[in-house]
Amino acid sequence: MKILVVGTGSIGTRHIKNLYELGHEIFAVDTNVENLKQVLSLTKNSYNSLEEALKGKPDAAFICTYSNDHMRPALKCAEAGCHLFIEKPLSTSLEGIQELLDIAESKKLITMVGCNMRFHPAVSYIHKQIKSNRYFTKPLWGNFETGYFLPFDKEDYQKSYKANRSMGGNLILDAIHELDYAIWFLGEPQEVICSKGIISSLKIDTEDHVEMIVKFRSGAVCTMHMDYLQHGYSRRCKIVCEEGTVVWDFVGGSIGSVTVQDGKWAWKDMKVDISYNQMYIDEARYFMDCVSAGRATFNSIRESMQSLKLALAADRSSSTNQWEKV
Repeated sequence: MKILVVGTGSIGTRHIKNLYELGHEIFAVDTNVENLKQVLSLTKNSYNSLEEALKGKPDAAFICTYSNDHMRPALKCAEAGCHLFIEKPLSTSLEGIQELLDIAESKKLITMVGCNMRFHPAVSYIHKQIKSNRYFTKPLWGNFETGYFLPFDKEDYQKSYKANRSMGGNLILDAIHELDYAIWFLGEPQEVICSKGIISSLKIDTEDHVEMIVKFRSGAVCTMHMDYLQHGYSRRCKIVCEEGTVVWDFVGGSIGSVTVQDGKWAWKDMKVDISYNQMYIDEARYFMDCVSAGRATFNSIRESMQSLKLALAADRSSSTNQWEKV
């Protein structure tokens, strides 16, 4: 299948390598000539202009530009009839999304917003338990946490989008995985209250920590913490249900569950023995399989709007210091 990758920074390059390994014909577009040179051996052709690239009639497009510039290329690719994979987050605002939805639905395009953590075996396992194991089918409360030290992520972190609001930087949107799988586990969010800001000496104009509480239409409640401060990578969650509790620690690679049936913890090894990149490979394969089958994905543009609306409501709440409707 012919696939156009729009934006060849780090995530665009990752997708190019994976799609190449999966046997697809890859075309790339970027205004940065040096970026294009890095993927020259993996692509059939490269372009500096999206309009020129679309003349080749690609079957699908992967939108991998900065998150505040997703809608512009996505709209052009949708108009050209490309099925759409958009890197997370869907966007940094709701502007243009309804227009994109209308085009995608009128042209019967398959769409997906890339949240690779859905392809982690532990996240998938928890979702399956909540949907099918009677001890976990009524979630009451959740706790989600993620954090890492930004200078460890990138030595020149001040130049990265994560440190610059003008490039789409926003910690809530950067850590939108937690919002995404909280919604996947707990259902439609209803309202949120949030506090965020800078409490460290990091030279950024975004924020270095976020604290929020989210209420869901199901009656469930969750707390969320995100930061650029921890000196070791952290990602974990806990879901407390009416008749059972499940906890997961990404770094420790373990998942534990306990139910009212016996009150004893049972532990599973959930280390990803394969490379971290496997989640991205599985994600791309899943999307392309859906395109081939004409089958809707489980995180289409319409569905992904829930996590974006929650993120935007949390941003509003951090300014108003009040609960905000999602």
